[in-house]
Amino acid sequence: MATSDGMLLTVPQARRLLAAGFQALEERKQEINDLNVYPVPDGDTGTNLTLTVKSLIDAVGRLPDDLAPGDLCAALSQAALMGARGNSGVILSQIIRGAMDTFGQRAPVSASVLAAAFHTATETAYRAVRKPVEGTMLTVLREMSEAASQVAPDSGPKAMMDVVVAAGWKSVERTPTLLKVLADAGVVDAGGYGLVVLIEGAANGRGDWQIPIATRLAQPTFAAPALYATEEAEEESEFTYCTSFLLSGGGLDKDALEALFGPLGDSLLVVGDESQVKVHVHTDDPGQVLSLASARGVLREIEIDNMKEQTAARRARLAQGAAGRGVAPGSTQPAVEPGLTQVVAVVAGEGNKALFRSLGVDLIVDGGQSMNPSAEDLIRAVERAVAHSVIILPNNGNVIMTAEQTLGLTGREVHVVPTRSIQAGLSAAVVYERRSPGYENARMMRAAVEHVVSGEITQAVRDSLVDDTQVKAGDYIGLIDEHVVVAASDIQAAVDELTTKMLTAGQEMLTVLTGEGLDAVGAEQLVAHLRERYPLVEIDVREGGQPYYPVLLAAE
Repeated sequence: MATSDGMLLTVPQARRLLAAGFQALEERKQEINDLNVYPVPDGDTGTNLTLTVKSLIDAVGRLPDDLAPGDLCAALSQAALMGARGNSGVILSQIIRGAMDTFGQRAPVSASVLAAAFHTATETAYRAVRKPVEGTMLTVLREMSEAASQVAPDSGPKAMMDVVVAAGWKSVERTPTLLKVLADAGVVDAGGYGLVVLIEGAANGRGDWQIPIATRLAQPTFAAPALYATEEAEEESEFTYCTSFLLSGGGLDKDALEALFGPLGDSLLVVGDESQVKVHVHTDDPGQVLSLASARGVLREIEIDNMKEQTAARRARLAQGAAGRGVAPGSTQPAVEPGLTQVVAVVAGEGNKALFRSLGVDLIVDGGQSMNPSAEDLIRAVERAVAHSVIILPNNGNVIMTAEQTLGLTGREVHVVPTRSIQAGLSAAVVYERRSPGYENARMMRAAVEHVVSGEITQAVRDSLVDDTQVKAGDYIGLIDEHVVVAASDIQAAVDELTTKMLTAGQEMLTVLTGEGLDAVGAEQLVAHLRERYPLVEIDVREGGQPYYPVLLAAE
């Protein structure tokens, strides 16, 4: 985002840059949404990026015109953090944070300062993602940064941004060669595409409506699997304890902390600034990690979980679930006393909300597919709690990073249990005990979620080849833990096949949540067929009311 040569970044300039970038995103929002790899009707990368930038516009609109550049950059970083929506929005917030760190410390915005800002933004964004994958918006950002570093320092900002934007489009175009799932779906990466749209719009003061690349590709795109750098499956840690905490102090050095904690485990993440960092590491000696950290500052939000600990039988937990909470049969009201812990759950569908409330969850945030809440939305819910500890259930894979952004931003002890579906969230809520401390609730919830297989049925919005399954527009597709495994022209066939795949490990209980688009007669027929096919499986049917997904399933 370039300003005139030799000029400091001012509030009026920031307003113009953001407005132009927002306009470009708004014009192509649906196009970006449609690039979603999975052919589901709720692809929302474009929406999340646009809403994140809108939060920046709202924030800068409230600032005085004569605010100092350093204070402006700090305000933009905070606004991006609070307004980030979805994974793409969270990554964008980290990009902005890194860039603002440079702009806030350097003088006039020159080509060399812009190059430094891209470099810092890239480092910050990569650090924020636990397992960075190439072929995504991270790759596009990195290759734009590399292009910026090759521009002569005496070039003007405009010349610099022309080179950067051209490199960005080139990077977006080749994302399918780096990520097999993009090539199979026949699309470029939506996040990377949206990032270049935003930066180009801000740099030029408008969008370039002549799209310079083909966003959709002929299938098959490539013949040789060797061309793909696929995302590695996440391996189970060899260490026992998942340890995380907030470290506050002065002059904290993230690189030094990474070097300090690196030899003690794996899955290390150090995110923050010189005054406060969030540390996450898998280790066999959390005591040593905490001891080393406490010598460098003040520790808060300490969380230690035994990743290999076995939990009590699921059926026993279910039997005592409601009784342990003082909830009357058929009541949707939680117990009155606040206890030690309260839960914030992100939920779509009035029926699903009622189910969470019946399990004692009294802080509900509207959201889920196609309407991801911001960090600020979650913080407001956390602040409404009266208990010391708060558990956040994101209930959507695209909300987890946003939930994690809230850690350390309130005065309460907050734990995020990374539930990726409403079904998983309900299983976590079953073991919730408001009279137990937050860390104990978080431990039990994580253990409960491990045993849940989540499935969902929706209709494809376009032809696609994804997860080795050929999908046609209008097909009913079944997903297990966010991967497409079934495609059928008939919803009954899709539900039957999906259920068969979900019950391969001898699960004894199946929960069915019906969506807003499924009428009572249709739901009754689907369930009757399931009961006939699986007479030994206990089937519990509830009216969830969630949009886009006529059927959600959970096998335990």
